[in-house]
Amino acid sequence: MMHRDNDPVLDALIEEDIPFAVFKLPHETVPRFVMQSSGTPSVFRRIEDLNGRRGFVIAPFRITEDSPVLLIRPDCTDLTEVSDREIRRCPRKETKGRKDTHKEKDEYRRLFYRFHKPLAGGEMEKLVLSRSKTIDRQEAFSPARSFFRAVEKYPHLYVYLFHTPQSGTWLGSTPEILLTGTKSEWRTIALAGTRYPQSDTLSWDIKNIREQDVVSSYLLNRLSSFDITPETNGPYTVAAGNLMHLRTDFRFRLPDTLQPGTLLQVLHPTPAVSGLPKEEAFRFIEENEGYDRLYYSGFLGMLDAERETGIYVNLRCMHIAHDSLTLFAGGGLLASSSLEDEWEETEYKLKTMLDILE
Repeated sequence: MMHRDNDPVLDALIEEDIPFAVFKLPHETVPRFVMQSSGTPSVFRRIEDLNGRRGFVIAPFRITEDSPVLLIRPDCTDLTEVSDREIRRCPRKETKGRKDTHKEKDEYRRLFYRFHKPLAGGEMEKLVLSRSKTIDRQEAFSPARSFFRAVEKYPHLYVYLFHTPQSGTWLGSTPEILLTGTKSEWRTIALAGTRYPQSDTLSWDIKNIREQDVVSSYLLNRLSSFDITPETNGPYTVAAGNLMHLRTDFRFRLPDTLQPGTLLQVLHPTPAVSGLPKEEAFRFIEENEGYDRLYYSGFLGMLDAERETGIYVNLRCMHIAHDSLTLFAGGGLLASSSLEDEWEETEYKLKTMLDILE
């Protein structure tokens, strides 16, 4: 059984630059583990190239030379087989320091109005505007300890910690399934619309309902392109850490001629992390957001079409460097979106990771 006694082992694997992932599925209590014992993870330039592969997949929001699709080969799936390694401490670099919150909001305000313009003009239906927040990494910070703290705090989320030489170290707690299933039964979800519950009663406004409908309609359209008619359940309200979302489930059988990699290629990025129309929104974000999302709002998880696949969208996460922690959050913008509401939403989403730090 995996528990906090494994902190030194997991932290040592990171220090030794060994590819691994430890992750907890929603509603499970015992984390799972995969490690590649030699070499570096496989690198792919197209998501569809994952067809016929097995392992822990890590895909970026946008595939680049520096952020390819990675696949950790599952040579070892039992952490107890990994000896406690001598940790080689890398020297700390000079810290980047914390950004001034007022400057962060000024920058967000500028981008909000840039993103809102094509929405108000009817050129775009939805755009997702994200932001990053870099804070100092404290000397006592332990990625493994933070992972187990997240496991305890977020029992209904997919919680993970992974490291590869190519990607570095990432930790997150995400509520969003991209594709899960076994040989015959598969599932994806539309998760959009966000509220912070101020009371026991929660009502959804037109903006959030519309945002959820945009994602649901997109998924139905993509599945129908493969002649898939899913069983639909929702939308209904779900909790994700300190936030509430609208969720719709889609269950379906995968045609014999369709492999998971092909379906992932078509689904990603969904309007929950990018926007609509898909290609135009993706290009607008690339040209206007002002930074590289890297693996934030990409996807990750075990890919194994013959046994069990569990792929999740990489939300509510942080990139762990030697000297700093970079946290990510975003929100879906429609023509009816307001600056203050969207800023507050990203602040609440950042708390998912901030709340597990010592």
